[in-house]
Formats: sequence, C-alpha cells, structure tokens
Amino acid sequence: MSEKDTVKEELNIPFVKETKPAAPSKTPRRKGFRIPAPAWFGIGCAVVIGGILGGMKIRDSIIGQEIALLDSSMPVFGGYSGGGYLAEDFAPESNTLKLLEDDIAKRREKGKSTDSLEKLIASISCGFDSESGYSNNDNLIYACSYDAAAAEEAGIRLSSTMKTYTVSGLEEYTVLDVFAGVTADWVLDSSGLSIDVNAPQEYVDMGITYSYSYGGDSYNGQSIDIHAEFDQNVLRSYGYVVNKDEITYTLGAMPEQITDPGSLSEDDRAALKQAVQAMLENEIASCGNRAVLNALTGSYSIEITGISEASIAESSMNYFGHDHRFRISFALDTNSESFISDYGNFSAGYTGSIYRMSDGSIRFLTNTVHACEFTGFFGTYSLKENEE
Repeated sequence: MSEKDTVKEELNIPFVKETKPAAPSKTPRRKGFRIPAPAWFGIGCAVVIGGILGGMKIRDSIIGQEIALLDSSMPVFGGYSGGGYLAEDFAPESNTLKLLEDDIAKRREKGKSTDSLEKLIASISCGFDSESGYSNNDNLIYACSYDAAAAEEAGIRLSSTMKTYTVSGLEEYTVLDVFAGVTADWVLDSSGLSIDVNAPQEYVDMGITYSYSYGGDSYNGQSIDIHAEFDQNVLRSYGYVVNKDEITYTLGAMPEQITDPGSLSEDDRAALKQAVQAMLENEIASCGNRAVLNALTGSYSIEITGISEASIAESSMNYFGHDHRFRISFALDTNSESFISDYGNFSAGYTGSIYRMSDGSIRFLTNTVHACEFTGFFGTYSLKENEE
C-alpha cells in the first residue's frame, strides 16, 4: 500500500464530486400587446391637438365664431384703360351669406331664434366705390358694412370685410374728345333760320357725324344738345376710344327778327342794301346782263347796264298778317335797240325777313330768285320773281 492509499484509508473520507448550487428558477412571462415608442409620440400629439381644439371650441362658445366675409374670388374687367368696367357680376361675400342662411335653417330646425342672424344678413352691404372708368394699375377697394350689434347678438364675428384689387389686362387706347373744336351757331339761308354744327375735318374723315336737339317743340333760347355718332371699331383702328357722345352747348343769342323798320339805323340800311345788291348782281350776271321783255307790241331784248338806287319798305302782305316781311327794291338802268326801254321803268326786288344777329350785324333772309325776263304793265317792268 502506498503512502497515498494509507492516508486515504486513515481518514476514511470518500472522494465525492463537488456540485454547485442550482440557480433559482424564473417564472415565465405572459405574452401580450406592447405599444411601440413612436406610437406613444402620436398619442401625445393627438392629446395635445385635442386639447387645443377643445380649447377653441370652448373659446368659440364664449366669444362666437369667426367667419371670413370675403372669399378669394377675383373681379373680371372689361373695356379699355380709362374706361374699364366690371365685365361680370362680382360678389365675393355670396358664399358667406349662403353659409349664414344655411345656419338660419339649422337653427330653425332646432327651434332656436334666428332674429339676430336674419338682421345681420339683411345689414350686410358690399361693393366698390365706382363700377366703371377703371384704368390699368388702379387699386380698387371692395368694402363691406354690417350691423355689428346684430353680429354680436348672433354669436358671429366677421373678418376679411375689405379687400384691395389691382386693375389689369385692359386694352390701352387714347381717349378722344370728339367735341374738341366742335362749334354750333345760327345760320340763315334760303331754307330759313337753323343751327349749324361745325366739326374739325379730321373727325369727319373718321366717320364721325353730328346732330343737335333741344327740349320742347321749339328752341328754348338757352342751349342745345349736340350728339356725336361713330363706329367704335373704326375709331379703335385709329387708336382711339370715345367716352362721351353728347354734350350741352350754349349758343349765342338767337337772331332777333326785325318787326319795325324804324329800328334800323342808317348803317343797318346801308349794310342791307349792299348785301342784297350783291345777290342781284350775281343773278344779272348769270343772265348775261340781258333779259327779255314780253310786251303787247312784241318781245324785246333788254340790256341791264346798272343798278341805280334801292329802297326798303314793309311788304304789303304785312297788312293782312303778322309775317314782318320787308321789300328791298332796286331801280335798274337799261338799254335796248327798241324804243321801249326809253319809256319804261325797270326794277328788281326781293321779299324777305330781316334779322339782327347775336353780334349785332343785320342779315336778310329771302327765297326770291329772278328769271331772265321782265314782266309788268303800263311802262313799269320788273324782273320776274320765282319763289322757291
């Protein structure tokens, strides 16, 4: 027996394998629903937003709803720059008005009072200061007014009650004043007393025509309305547009008809004789300074050699009416190869009305014209008159 075995036997201690104490057993966990971290963030946001909305709801219930009265609609313009206008109906408040009207219907269904809301709707008034005459780059303010007390009572707060819009897109033309340089005055001619409208030739060349009118059945002695007619398309081809086609024009004093020959001064009489004699000279010249005399003894060619004198007298027809016409007569110097020119008196005359014009001058209005022949009896012969 070896030494090692002797010791082992003496101690009588068996060799046993050393064991470690067992680890405590773990209780298994139950599997269940788990919320990921991002979801917790979303839930937090929802809670915050919900709190905000809830707060707003509480706030609105206290001080009322806020509604934008005007929407984002834009006006549409037509015409030209300087004469622009709203080409379409423009009412950016209409959607809000419909919303309020719908609210009235809902309140009625719930048996709630709608008086204040109806009063608010009726009080809303919107628009531009003007609806025409716009130019490009004009800033137009569209504003609304309403009954603030009715809005407060209805629990409504209106915002966006005014907006500014800039005009653009209008055609650019030069505005032409078709009455610049246009005048009107009284005219006396063979057709009578009338008013004549005169316009610059360049306007006439563009096809512009003019006429006039006055109130009542006869001239009122103060003013007339002058009308211009034109084709806008033609004027635009020249680069123009027109913004007015009528004006009121003040005439000079209406010519005054002379009724009393005694009111004529010597200068008036001299001017009348000179003007009427010029008419007679033109007529005699058109006859070659000769006229035919048809007498009982035959027909004779009479040469008119001059005009020697003139007289002014009331027409004999005035004694039978109130025409206030005058007779301006001239003695004629004549020559003929026959004896008859030596034993006759030859004359020519005009019957008409005398007017004093607004500038003080005298005018004679007549429709007398002469034929190239003499007529008469007992040695008194006059150029034959034709009334036109």
